[in-house]
Amino acid sequence: MHEHENAAVMTMRTETHARDGELYRAIEELTEVLRRQQQSGASPAADGCDCELEACLLDKIARISCMNLNITHGMARSLTSIEASIAQLLALYQAVHPEQALHASRLAALEAQLKKCCPPHEHDDGPCHYEPCPPRGRGGRGDGHSVKSRGRVDAVEVNENPHAPWTIRFIGMNESDDELPIVPQGRWVGPLIPAKPTNPPQAAGSAAPAPPGGQAPVTFRTFTETGLAANWPPDMSGARGGDVVMMSGNLWLKISLDGGKTFSNLDFTTLFAADTTYAGWAGDQVVQYVPAIDCFVLYVQSYTPATGVNMNKNVVKIAIASQADLKTFKGGRNAWRRQWDFTSDTFGLGAAWMDFPDLSVGSQFLHVNTNVFAGRTGKLFFELPLADMQAGRGLSFLHAMIDDASVGVGSPIQNIQGDDNYFAAHVSNSAIRIYASRAGDPNYSWRERDVLSNWPRTTDNNIISAAPDSSDWVSEDHRIIGATRVGTQLWFAWSASSGDGGGGGFKFPHPHVQIVKVDVAQDFKVIDQTQVWNADHAFCYPALTTNSDNEVGISLSWGGGGKFFGSHAVGIFGDFVVWYGALSDTTLLRQKVDGSGKAVVDSAGNPVIDTTRWGDYVHVRLAYPDTRFFGAFGYSVKADSTLAAPSVGRMDYAYVEFGRETLGPPPGPR
Repeated sequence: MHEHENAAVMTMRTETHARDGELYRAIEELTEVLRRQQQSGASPAADGCDCELEACLLDKIARISCMNLNITHGMARSLTSIEASIAQLLALYQAVHPEQALHASRLAALEAQLKKCCPPHEHDDGPCHYEPCPPRGRGGRGDGHSVKSRGRVDAVEVNENPHAPWTIRFIGMNESDDELPIVPQGRWVGPLIPAKPTNPPQAAGSAAPAPPGGQAPVTFRTFTETGLAANWPPDMSGARGGDVVMMSGNLWLKISLDGGKTFSNLDFTTLFAADTTYAGWAGDQVVQYVPAIDCFVLYVQSYTPATGVNMNKNVVKIAIASQADLKTFKGGRNAWRRQWDFTSDTFGLGAAWMDFPDLSVGSQFLHVNTNVFAGRTGKLFFELPLADMQAGRGLSFLHAMIDDASVGVGSPIQNIQGDDNYFAAHVSNSAIRIYASRAGDPNYSWRERDVLSNWPRTTDNNIISAAPDSSDWVSEDHRIIGATRVGTQLWFAWSASSGDGGGGGFKFPHPHVQIVKVDVAQDFKVIDQTQVWNADHAFCYPALTTNSDNEVGISLSWGGGGKFFGSHAVGIFGDFVVWYGALSDTTLLRQKVDGSGKAVVDSAGNPVIDTTRWGDYVHVRLAYPDTRFFGAFGYSVKADSTLAAPSVGRMDYAYVEFGRETLGPPPGPR
């Protein structure tokens, strides 16, 4: 009986030892700070006092001490429980001997009297309750921290009997962009000084300017086009693990079992049972590969019902499949036996729904974040334990909702050290808010920092760039959708408009990509601000990731200037060139449909054209197991005369694997 309790005590002892180590390091760091001040002769009020750091370290010591006290208290309770279990075993042993029956009866009566007199305490959360200090830093402007909540979901029971296939309904493009906040004009922090312009995009394999600093040229191992399709917006995602490459979009899946050379379609309607509680599966899929458990993770969301008891709510499914199972079952239903469903109610969101997700992988946790719309507007993030996911168990996890409708929080970092996760939002076009969360820590924090230059923004969340056949092929907003970590630096990237930052200086001729670099080792100081831009066309929709050589791969779209259609390209940051495999030859047009999937017409019965938006996002991942190379997922738009008017164009999806076979000397300044 007490074996489980002994295990609990051992776990608590391990946690205490870990906390003791963290506490010791914090005290050591504080001691070193105070020693340096004493040697310099700085008084508490002198400039030599790093009071904010000292206060932070003392706050950390208080938090860890509180945690240790609670764990020690829990150990005491567990030891008391073990003692009670031993006493019970002794009582049972005595009861099997007739000569001891009378003694056992008297002992039981005595125990009953004791319990009646002094009942055990229930719901004891420990003697210590940690109260965080008020927000500090930079005068407290925009800095702070909050607590996470605890949630739980059970694993979805998947039986052996195949379910009936179901029909995917197209209900139109996601209009949630309209609910995103407008980035305000911030205070003046500095004029834009443009980086060196990126060269015109080059066809993969063609001659191009040599990379700076003697770097080896970019090698393309795979540039696979997978055929035309009409699912839109594509919302491209995917990942590679070994010989398996998964590629996804809005309710379509493709799999390659030969390292991305060839792909076959997977019928989503046979992989997962239809959602009947909400409005059916809607898409916005994201795929990641988790090398720690050798599994692919698939995230897919449902529609949000327009009426009924679940109006504005939805459900998201997270499923995993091992590389071996995907090979054995060729990506089929039996490979995805481990599944979990998370609803709006799981997170206490009320009548609000989740949309625009992303996934990042730490050492022990899967980090998930998604926007929240309708009843509430903000960002939800949660962290799922990989060990429990691999075992297919129910998941106990921490989550938090950033209830701030004034900022549009973007993607999480794609390269996590340990389980430190970061993501960011625009406060204005002169300041950025950076969120930090460590998996397993009950708290998370944020801080605001000024960028180096005010950047060009829109006032209607609609970045515009003209294609040869359209006045706008982009229709993008400024949310931060590119993020990665390079050593101690965090890189955040987003689409910016043409023009200047509102105070003069250089005027960008077209929409472009802005990138801000933040150093976590320097109190999240913004150390660089650069751009991906060209005088003849636009760059948008940036996705970033960092390889094992600390190079940053980029996947994005380019086009415009009245000369080029919107197309996909990839490259390595600092080479000042991106590469494409197939060029678009039209701007995608579709007839608008309403919430029930019915085509929309005007008062004269003419079809209404939907917004000409290139998409929501593309992705770039590490091409495991060779993490020098990147795997990117994008598409081109091809004219298709078989489509009924007014629709024009289908997507030609592509998997691109690129990198350097050898690494040259570090490049010069970027």
